[in-house]
Amino acid sequence: MSARHGEKEVTHFRSERILCTNGKWYFAIREKTELIGPFETKAHAKKAAAAYTEDVLSGQSEINTMSHQYQLRAYSLK
Repeated sequence: MSARHGEKEVTHFRSERILCTNGKWYFAIREKTELIGPFETKAHAKKAAAAYTEDVLSGQSEINTMSHQYQLRAYSLK
């Protein structure tokens, strides 16, 4: 990130990636504008976000990563 003309510092903003909407939990990723979820609890959303990150860092394709997230929601988080 570059500083604006005349500014010496660059400010980096961080935002919470785990969000609650209408009583359901979601997580946000930089690559997409839509939220991933819903999950029943904040803990489940955090677990899924960590799994998503692990999938991406391991080099899985987006299709495989999203398939894994579907499986987490449908089976292992209940």
